Amino acid sequence: MPSKSLIDVIEENNNIILDIGFGTGDSSLALKNTFPDSTICGIEAYKPGIKNLLDNNIFVHYGDALDLLEKIKPNIISKIFMLFPDPWQKKKHRKRRLFNKFTFDIIQKILIHNGLFQITTDNINYAIEARNIIKEVISKDICFSKTRGYRPITKFEKKANEKNRFIFDIIYVNE
Repeated sequence: MPSKSLIDVIEENNNIILDIGFGTGDSSLALKNTFPDSTICGIEAYKPGIKNLLDNNIFVHYGDALDLLEKIKPNIISKIFMLFPDPWQKKKHRKRRLFNKFTFDIIQKILIHNGLFQITTDNINYAIEARNIIKEVISKDICFSKTRGYRPITKFEKKANEKNRFIFDIIYVNE
């Protein structure tokens, strides 16, 4: 019998938390401990992280996040975490950034009312761009969070702290 797709898992469960770009899976495992009554689902293009989560009974999708996000029904996801996505720092590569207006439009559509989206980066340009995208779409000012919210510590955060970089969190609640 074939295993269920992540879309099937999402449609059959409540209290879904998406961890987009979870890398080795440590963030998803931490979310599972923080939210034991939620169904944790991860999306990643890094195979070693996939195996780690499958071994820990977390539902995963290997591949492009946007391909999957576009297939999710509206108003079904409780929380979405996008922790330290690749900032693609060179100007000519910025079109590859995962978070953009198109992605945020999808995120808003699939989040439940009062659902939470959190994006975190140590790249100030990416942080400002993300904040401006959200501000433009929701037509309200949005500030960087003064707290980390529910986000777990990742290896990227540890590296940023070692280099004394600021961490920028944007926490958006879908209205």
